[in-house]
Amino acid sequence: MNNSRAVAAGIIHKTLEEGDKSHELLQEAFRNSPETDSRERNFITALVHGTISRALTLDWYLSQVSRVELARMKPYLRSVLRMGLYQLLYMDRVPASAAVNESVKLVRKRLGEGLTGFANGVLRAAARKNVWKEPEGAAAVSLPEPLFRALSDLYGEEKALAAGSYFLEAPTLWLRVNESRIRPEEAVRLLEADGFEAEPHPLFPFALRIRKRKEEAPEASEGENGPGTLQAAVPLEKTRVVREGLVQIQDISAQLAVLAAAPLPGGKVLDLCAAPGGKSLHAADRMKDRGEVIACDLTEGKCRLIRENQKRSGFSCLKVRQADATVFEASFENTFDLVIADLPCSGLGTASRKPEIKYRVKTEQIRELAALQRKILANAVRYVKPGGKLLYSTCTLSKEENADNALYIEQELGLLPEAWTLPGEKEETARPGHVRQLLPGDLGGDGFFISLFRKAETGRL
Repeated sequence: MNNSRAVAAGIIHKTLEEGDKSHELLQEAFRNSPETDSRERNFITALVHGTISRALTLDWYLSQVSRVELARMKPYLRSVLRMGLYQLLYMDRVPASAAVNESVKLVRKRLGEGLTGFANGVLRAAARKNVWKEPEGAAAVSLPEPLFRALSDLYGEEKALAAGSYFLEAPTLWLRVNESRIRPEEAVRLLEADGFEAEPHPLFPFALRIRKRKEEAPEASEGENGPGTLQAAVPLEKTRVVREGLVQIQDISAQLAVLAAAPLPGGKVLDLCAAPGGKSLHAADRMKDRGEVIACDLTEGKCRLIRENQKRSGFSCLKVRQADATVFEASFENTFDLVIADLPCSGLGTASRKPEIKYRVKTEQIRELAALQRKILANAVRYVKPGGKLLYSTCTLSKEENADNALYIEQELGLLPEAWTLPGEKEETARPGHVRQLLPGDLGGDGFFISLFRKAETGRL
């Protein structure tokens, strides 16, 4: 790869200024340059994630050293200044001279000589500045003010700040062990052979947290509270345990949804919006590959992802079917012991791994998604057989998509709340009930909503 900072700046620019998705751009960049070593990949990833996740905070600081308002700057200049300042303020092992000089080179190459003096002056002023006016509230955790107010109204300001702070951290990597094929301790040993250190969750030993890797890349490191970038023998997706389907890359919060639903061996399960297949595979694992799991999604591309994961994992009970969840399928009616409705949502709970989400979610979008979810749920409840269960989950934080729709399932669609607790939780900390909102960082994972319902044994909806 020609220039790590140039690649990172391009991704930051396309994400923040043109509406692209940072994780897709990173994947494309690395796919197109397979020769790039892990140290360089990690540095680029750290720059992209750190700059995007802290964009509003960086703007707060830039306004103190720039005589030109950010809104009046050329978009690419704005992106480079944000990335340069991110290195100065948050990447302890990047020399200030490198952060400034390399940023100026990017401006010169893309925008010409005219703006290089300005970029140089802004970043050198930032490098010299010892006392800053520190941001508070939404700006301190780089959340848009409307989103910060909404989260504060729902959960309180302290928890809104905690969620915002979690979004600034490098995303925690979690693996779920396919216990049908390997023991957690053996998966840990194989990961160590590939240069990773994995730690089982104290309550859920099948959930492995990737704690660190063996060699640190100095130039990519942040301070104690920020994302470091670390080395391993191979990328995580190329480790033996991932290649052979012995584990699945899956956030712990998503893992807990299927654990709450507790599918049984020999049962029949439908996953309505399944791609890339994590919950379908987890259900097959909990069922010991006995019974049937039908994994559906809208497009052939998404179904292909499910099939690829199934092929690696080796579960024969899993069947993949292309289907539109908003269209009622008569052959499914009153058929399934468990219907998994992990539905399209605003994704706010995943902003630690997709940081641009928090800048893009609008009230109208949330309302549209909540309406789409209700359309799917109206079909989903009809697929549950009498006495069967419906799992409704999302990876977001909004009331409209979570608590309001759970109430809709109960009051409008007629299902009964099904209380659950997570196996392994201590009695004094367990929270029995049928709904649970995990905030970002709870149990070490993404923000996630889990609710469980049961259809009455008698009568039809």
